[in-house]
Amino acid sequence: MSDPSAVFPSAPPERIDLAEGAALVRCRAERAAAAVVAINTSLEHLGPWMAWASEPATEPAMATFFAAAEALWDERKDFGYSIVDPADELVVGGCGLHGRLGRDGLEIGYWVHVDHAGRGLATAAARALTDAAFAIDGIERVRITCEEHNGRSARVPEKLGYELHGVTVADGGPCEGRSTQGWLIARPTWIARRQDSEP
Repeated sequence: MSDPSAVFPSAPPERIDLAEGAALVRCRAERAAAAVVAINTSLEHLGPWMAWASEPATEPAMATFFAAAEALWDERKDFGYSIVDPADELVVGGCGLHGRLGRDGLEIGYWVHVDHAGRGLATAAARALTDAAFAIDGIERVRITCEEHNGRSARVPEKLGYELHGVTVADGGPCEGRSTQGWLIARPTWIARRQDSEP
Protein backbone atom coordinates (compact mmCIF):
# COMPACT_ATOMS: atom_id res chain seq x y z
CA MET A 1 0.00 0.00 0.00
CA SER A 2 1.20 3.50 -0.78
CA ASP A 3 1.48 6.06 1.99
CA PRO A 4 -1.34 8.52 1.19
CA SER A 5 0.52 11.35 2.91
CA ALA A 6 3.60 11.01 0.70
CA VAL A 7 3.41 13.40 -2.24
CA PHE A 8 6.69 13.87 -4.07
CA PRO A 9 7.89 17.19 -5.52
CA SER A 10 8.34 15.78 -9.01
CA ALA A 11 7.80 12.62 -11.03
CA PRO A 12 10.46 10.47 -12.69
CA PRO A 13 10.71 10.34 -16.50
CA GLU A 14 7.72 8.74 -18.22
CA ARG A 15 10.08 6.71 -20.42
CA ILE A 16 13.51 5.34 -19.57
CA ASP A 17 15.43 3.49 -22.29
CA LEU A 18 17.70 0.72 -21.03
CA ALA A 19 20.99 -0.24 -22.65
CA GLU A 20 19.78 -3.84 -22.60
CA GLY A 21 17.30 -3.04 -25.37
CA ALA A 22 14.13 -2.65 -23.31
CA ALA A 23 12.36 0.48 -22.08
CA LEU A 24 10.44 1.45 -18.97
CA VAL A 25 7.28 3.30 -19.94
CA ARG A 26 4.68 4.86 -17.69
CA CYS A 27 1.73 2.53 -17.01
CA ARG A 28 -1.19 3.31 -19.30
CA ALA A 29 -4.58 1.61 -19.33
CA GLU A 30 -4.25 0.83 -23.04
CA ARG A 31 -1.46 -1.63 -22.19
CA ALA A 32 -3.75 -3.71 -19.98
CA ALA A 33 -4.32 -6.45 -22.55
CA ALA A 34 -0.60 -6.81 -23.26
CA ALA A 35 0.14 -6.97 -19.52
CA VAL A 36 -2.48 -9.69 -19.04
CA VAL A 37 -0.82 -11.82 -21.73
CA ALA A 38 2.62 -11.34 -20.16
CA ILE A 39 1.41 -12.15 -16.65
CA ASN A 40 -0.67 -15.17 -17.58
CA THR A 41 2.13 -16.62 -19.70
CA SER A 42 4.40 -16.26 -16.66
CA LEU A 43 2.06 -17.39 -13.85
CA GLU A 44 4.00 -20.55 -13.03
CA HIS A 45 7.22 -18.51 -12.90
CA LEU A 46 5.76 -15.64 -10.83
CA GLY A 47 3.24 -17.44 -8.62
CA PRO A 48 5.61 -18.69 -5.90
CA TRP A 49 6.97 -15.18 -5.30
CA MET A 50 4.20 -12.70 -6.11
CA ALA A 51 0.97 -12.75 -4.11
CA TRP A 52 -0.90 -11.05 -6.96
CA ALA A 53 0.13 -13.86 -9.36
CA SER A 54 -1.77 -16.56 -7.48
CA GLU A 55 -4.49 -16.59 -10.15
CA PRO A 56 -4.77 -15.48 -13.79
CA ALA A 57 -5.01 -11.79 -14.55
CA THR A 58 -8.06 -10.42 -16.35
CA GLU A 59 -8.22 -7.49 -18.71
CA PRO A 60 -10.92 -5.58 -16.76
CA ALA A 61 -8.99 -5.92 -13.50
CA MET A 62 -5.73 -4.92 -15.13
CA ALA A 63 -7.35 -1.93 -16.85
CA THR A 64 -8.66 -0.79 -13.46
CA PHE A 65 -5.24 -1.28 -11.89
CA PHE A 66 -3.49 0.67 -14.65
CA ALA A 67 -6.05 3.48 -14.48
CA ALA A 68 -5.42 3.75 -10.73
CA ALA A 69 -1.67 3.76 -11.41
CA GLU A 70 -2.13 6.64 -13.86
CA ALA A 71 -4.03 8.63 -11.23
CA LEU A 72 -1.39 7.99 -8.56
CA TRP A 73 1.30 9.15 -10.97
CA ASP A 74 -0.59 12.36 -11.72
CA GLU A 75 -0.88 12.92 -7.95
CA ARG A 76 2.90 12.28 -7.62
CA LYS A 77 2.34 9.49 -5.08
CA ASP A 78 3.40 6.34 -6.91
CA PHE A 79 5.08 5.69 -10.26
CA GLY A 80 4.28 2.49 -12.12
CA TYR A 81 6.00 1.34 -15.30
CA SER A 82 5.58 -1.37 -17.89
CA ILE A 83 8.78 -2.91 -19.22
CA VAL A 84 8.42 -3.11 -22.99
CA ASP A 85 10.37 -4.34 -25.98
CA PRO A 86 10.73 -1.18 -28.09
CA ALA A 87 10.68 -3.19 -31.33
CA ASP A 88 7.03 -4.17 -30.91
CA GLU A 89 5.95 -2.50 -27.63
CA LEU A 90 5.13 -5.92 -26.15
CA VAL A 91 5.04 -5.95 -22.35
CA VAL A 92 7.88 -8.06 -20.96
CA GLY A 93 7.55 -7.07 -17.31
CA GLY A 94 6.54 -4.42 -14.85
CA CYS A 95 8.24 -2.27 -12.24
CA GLY A 96 7.78 0.92 -10.30
CA LEU A 97 8.78 3.43 -7.67
CA HIS A 98 6.29 3.07 -4.86
CA GLY A 99 5.57 5.60 -2.12
CA ARG A 100 5.65 3.23 0.86
CA LEU A 101 8.46 4.82 2.88
CA GLY A 102 7.18 8.28 3.65
CA ARG A 103 8.30 11.43 1.88
CA ASP A 104 12.04 10.71 1.91
CA GLY A 105 12.01 7.24 0.40
CA LEU A 106 10.73 5.11 -2.44
CA GLU A 107 10.42 1.36 -2.87
CA ILE A 108 11.27 -0.47 -6.10
CA GLY A 109 9.25 -3.44 -7.25
CA TYR A 110 9.77 -5.50 -10.41
CA TRP A 111 8.71 -8.64 -12.26
CA VAL A 112 9.90 -10.05 -15.57
CA HIS A 113 8.20 -12.25 -18.18
CA VAL A 114 9.40 -15.85 -17.91
CA ASP A 115 10.95 -15.76 -21.40
CA HIS A 116 13.06 -12.74 -20.43
CA ALA A 117 14.20 -13.91 -16.98
CA GLY A 118 17.88 -14.40 -16.28
CA ARG A 119 19.04 -11.80 -18.82
CA GLY A 120 19.75 -8.94 -16.42
CA LEU A 121 16.55 -7.07 -17.21
CA ALA A 122 15.39 -6.78 -13.58
CA THR A 123 18.83 -5.52 -12.55
CA ALA A 124 18.86 -2.95 -15.36
CA ALA A 125 15.37 -1.76 -14.45
CA ALA A 126 16.22 -1.50 -10.74
CA ARG A 127 19.42 0.41 -11.53
CA ALA A 128 17.54 2.87 -13.72
CA LEU A 129 14.79 3.28 -11.12
CA THR A 130 17.31 3.90 -8.35
CA ASP A 131 18.87 6.65 -10.46
CA ALA A 132 15.40 8.08 -11.13
CA ALA A 133 14.44 7.94 -7.46
CA PHE A 134 17.50 9.84 -6.27
CA ALA A 135 16.93 12.45 -8.98
CA ILE A 136 13.77 13.47 -7.09
CA ASP A 137 14.38 16.16 -4.48
CA GLY A 138 14.12 14.89 -0.92
CA ILE A 139 14.59 11.18 -1.64
CA GLU A 140 17.26 9.91 0.74
CA ARG A 141 16.73 6.14 0.65
CA VAL A 142 15.43 3.47 -1.68
CA ARG A 143 14.25 0.00 -0.70
CA ILE A 144 13.84 -3.25 -2.59
CA THR A 145 11.88 -6.10 -1.03
CA CYS A 146 11.54 -9.69 -2.17
CA GLU A 147 10.22 -12.97 -0.84
CA GLU A 148 12.78 -14.48 1.54
CA HIS A 149 13.56 -17.56 -0.56
CA ASN A 150 13.55 -15.86 -3.96
CA GLY A 151 17.29 -16.01 -4.53
CA ARG A 152 17.13 -14.78 -8.13
CA SER A 153 15.26 -11.62 -7.11
CA ALA A 154 17.53 -11.02 -4.11
CA ARG A 155 20.59 -10.98 -6.35
CA VAL A 156 19.30 -7.77 -7.95
CA PRO A 157 19.73 -5.45 -4.93
CA GLU A 158 22.87 -7.32 -3.89
CA LYS A 159 24.51 -6.67 -7.28
CA LEU A 160 23.52 -3.01 -7.10
CA GLY A 161 25.12 -2.48 -3.68
CA TYR A 162 21.98 -2.41 -1.54
CA GLU A 163 22.40 -3.62 2.04
CA LEU A 164 20.22 -6.38 3.48
CA HIS A 165 18.43 -5.00 6.55
CA GLY A 166 16.77 -8.20 7.64
CA VAL A 167 13.77 -10.39 7.06
CA THR A 168 10.28 -9.49 8.24
CA VAL A 169 6.72 -10.63 7.71
CA ALA A 170 4.97 -7.76 5.95
CA ASP A 171 1.69 -6.60 7.51
CA GLY A 172 0.53 -4.79 4.38
CA GLY A 173 1.26 -4.18 0.73
CA PRO A 174 1.88 -6.76 -1.98
CA CYS A 175 3.99 -8.97 0.33
CA GLU A 176 1.46 -9.07 3.19
CA GLY A 177 1.87 -12.21 5.29
CA ARG A 178 5.02 -13.29 3.48
CA SER A 179 8.51 -13.59 4.88
CA THR A 180 10.25 -10.75 3.09
CA GLN A 181 13.81 -9.55 2.68
CA GLY A 182 14.32 -5.78 2.92
CA TRP A 183 17.27 -4.20 1.09
CA LEU A 184 18.13 -0.50 1.45
CA ILE A 185 20.53 1.98 -0.06
CA ALA A 186 21.09 5.63 0.96
CA ARG A 187 21.62 8.52 -1.42
CA PRO A 188 25.34 9.11 -0.59
CA THR A 189 26.16 5.42 -1.02
CA TRP A 190 24.41 5.21 -4.38
CA ILE A 191 25.97 8.39 -5.71
CA ALA A 192 29.44 7.21 -4.67
CA ARG A 193 28.91 3.83 -6.34
CA ARG A 194 27.69 5.44 -9.56
CA GLN A 195 30.69 7.81 -9.63
CA ASP A 196 33.07 4.89 -9.06
CA SER A 197 31.50 3.00 -11.97
CA GLU A 198 31.97 5.85 -14.45
CA PRO A 199 34.96 5.49 -16.82
